[in-house]
Amino acid sequence: MKRLLILALTALLLALPPLTPAEEAGEIETIVTVVAAPDQDHAERPPCFPDPTANYVPMPEGENLALGKPVSSGAHTDVYVIGHVNDGSTVSYWESKGYPAEVLFDLEGTFPVSVVTVCLNPAAIWEPRIQEIAVLVSTDGETFTEAAAPGKYQFDPETGNRIRIDLAPAEAAFVKVVFTMNSAARTGGAQAAEIGIY
Repeated sequence: MKRLLILALTALLLALPPLTPAEEAGEIETIVTVVAAPDQDHAERPPCFPDPTANYVPMPEGENLALGKPVSSGAHTDVYVIGHVNDGSTVSYWESKGYPAEVLFDLEGTFPVSVVTVCLNPAAIWEPRIQEIAVLVSTDGETFTEAAAPGKYQFDPETGNRIRIDLAPAEAAFVKVVFTMNSAARTGGAQAAEIGIY
């Protein structure tokens, strides 16, 4: 058996091509191929990969009147304060303590408004849920008119975990978003990462 193994190894060695002079001298040629990188300043998705945002609920164009404006609400859960709903990030979020949960925006001026958006974190760990939401508007902060009756809205990571509420266009200086139900909150409160007003 050992003899057969030796014969096989010998045959293999004899079949190998002879070393070049450079290889005998220990000078192994290195070939480097330089490939030009595309000109970009952010991560890009290869065209062969499906776009995960293709099915997202479209957001309105134009200025988000709620971004960075004064906002208030009732009691919140733990560290999930109301300031998170208009800080420009869907990573942070607000969570109310109980219902009804009212979120009041001072737009610092009177503007025509026609859409309110509510977003959760789009990550899949934020499983689908339903929240019941109504929208009221006011020009003086005291008398409010219902712009969207309470409705149940489906949030789903597949569609970006966001919804839009289309209103009859109205002038508003204050907008109140009222939550009365959340099918998935483990602490019994409303949740929103971002609320937009357009």
